[in-house]
Amino acid sequence: MDNLIGKTLDGLYTVNELIGTGGMANVYKAVVGPGGPVPEGTVVAVKVLRQELMHDPDLVRRFKNESKAISLLNHPNIVKVYDVSVSDNLQYIVMEYVDGMTLREYLNERGGKLTSRETVHFISQILRALDHAHRNGVVHRDIKPQNIMLLDNGQLRMMDFGIARISRAENQLSGGKAMGSVHYISPEQAKGDETDFTSDLYSVGVMMYEMLSGHLPFDADDVVEVAIKQISDQPKSLRELAPGVPVGLVEITERAMAKRPENRYKSAAEMLAALNAYVENPAIVFNYTYLPDEIPEKVVETPMPRKETRPERGTAPAKGRKKKKRTVFLPALFGITVAFALACAVLCWVILNDSSTLMSEKADVVLADYSGMTQDEVNASEQVASGQIVINWEQAYSNDYAAGYVYRQSPVAGRTVREGQSVTLTVSLGIQYVTVPDVTNYVQADGEQQLKNLGVSVLITQAVDTSVAAGSIIRTDPAAGSQVPAGSTVVVYVSRPQVNTTAKVPSLVGLKSVSDARSVLVQNKLGLGSTTEQYSNQPAGTIIGQSPSAGSTVKVNSRVSITVSAGPQPVQEPTPEESSSSSSSTSGDWWSGLIGGGSSSSSGDSSSSEGTSLSDWWSSLLS
Repeated sequence: MDNLIGKTLDGLYTVNELIGTGGMANVYKAVVGPGGPVPEGTVVAVKVLRQELMHDPDLVRRFKNESKAISLLNHPNIVKVYDVSVSDNLQYIVMEYVDGMTLREYLNERGGKLTSRETVHFISQILRALDHAHRNGVVHRDIKPQNIMLLDNGQLRMMDFGIARISRAENQLSGGKAMGSVHYISPEQAKGDETDFTSDLYSVGVMMYEMLSGHLPFDADDVVEVAIKQISDQPKSLRELAPGVPVGLVEITERAMAKRPENRYKSAAEMLAALNAYVENPAIVFNYTYLPDEIPEKVVETPMPRKETRPERGTAPAKGRKKKKRTVFLPALFGITVAFALACAVLCWVILNDSSTLMSEKADVVLADYSGMTQDEVNASEQVASGQIVINWEQAYSNDYAAGYVYRQSPVAGRTVREGQSVTLTVSLGIQYVTVPDVTNYVQADGEQQLKNLGVSVLITQAVDTSVAAGSIIRTDPAAGSQVPAGSTVVVYVSRPQVNTTAKVPSLVGLKSVSDARSVLVQNKLGLGSTTEQYSNQPAGTIIGQSPSAGSTVKVNSRVSITVSAGPQPVQEPTPEESSSSSSSTSGDWWSGLIGGGSSSSSGDSSSSEGTSLSDWWSSLLS
């Protein structure tokens, strides 16, 4: 049994069960006790560095990097971090517990392929999360569907910054090794080269490619072979794999997956802007241009020799022309010499008279990280208080930082600058809230534009509401009048025509042919079922019965069986023997009836019976 299950970490987090394992850490489900960073009883996920790796300095460094990286992040599409504990005996991160499925599981449920609309919905959330992470200097470097959780409401949560690095600190990959899932890593990551924000965008492009086509761009049995393909091969055209995908989405995917980082989007925000442009106009064509994948070596062209004019045979060189050529060249050479001498004189004068500026010994300053500080804290910091840097203050709204805290720095922390350098810090004004307007009964385009003008994202979904005209807005979620942060998503429900799924069975009885019955059924969105024949007094071919009966309500495309008249049943002619027997029997019956209705019998009592009947008949006649 795991030795952490049942224990309480630092008196705050009671570990209940192991819910996941990884190469460097195990993830446990735990409950927060009194004094924790969130209310008591809250279920959290605790990521603990595995005990056997505590003495591996590289893995410890990476775990600390993750702790530092994700502690900077606070975004609705990134798993929240509540606490970080790093000690000699135990290192763990306390995170939001996300109850849902991974994006990989969702893809598998859908057969590995999503619609264009679903793809844009998911990729937009991923890009918003990456934009936040990149602005805080964090590169994920392991973006894949397995590291993204999907909640029931369709919202994504990015997680597992296990090999993320702080871009302004450790620039080099550990040991030159490619890190991350080989099917999604960028070419430079596969080569073990330096990575930056565009490496994450390449991984996002691979996910888009997979979502839209149902296939990975590169696959093989050997991971090394996949890495080589990432570096050198071009994937099969998305236009060929998924011809139904709009051109704009294909272009966005191809740009994100460009081999050269210079050909990709410069930032997650730029790629998100392209997606938003596609949403507004699905027919958009970007017509991107690209630098060649391989930069050719610079070729220094040899100057072409001057073409000399040879004198014709039998003639002497033109002395006058040669003398003229010399007189043009010498003044030009003299002018260049004079200009060079003047330039040298000016340079010497500047050096001698401004040596105090050029030769000054200003100290280099490595900028501290002021993100998350208040203005007073910044002013009290060593670099600002000592005058090593000068602060320019700006203010702007931020959904990610509370009011009064620095959330943007330029130049970024970790940059080396000269003493006295100006640094611009942007202080958050807090979340900018906007009021959702009432766009009920607006035409979709008008209501959507009104919402976008407020700075919110719009997600369109359709619903049936007979009280609202088709193409008009039924309602929004959040509802009209609600206060929402700028940049959040408002779901707009648009009315669509109601599609009938049932039909009434028409009357087919009396129709003159099966063909007529089939035509009537098709007009009523039904089909012809089995056909049987039956004798009747109706003309042959006439419909005399049906099932289900006329007026019944059935599902559209249901089958109706019919009974067709085969005409009157034919009368069979009797044989001669049957005719003779019938005639004799008829005569006997007649006589028997005439004399009193007695039946003939083969018994000995027959004569007595006949005598009695005749006597009775005669007596009644005389009387």
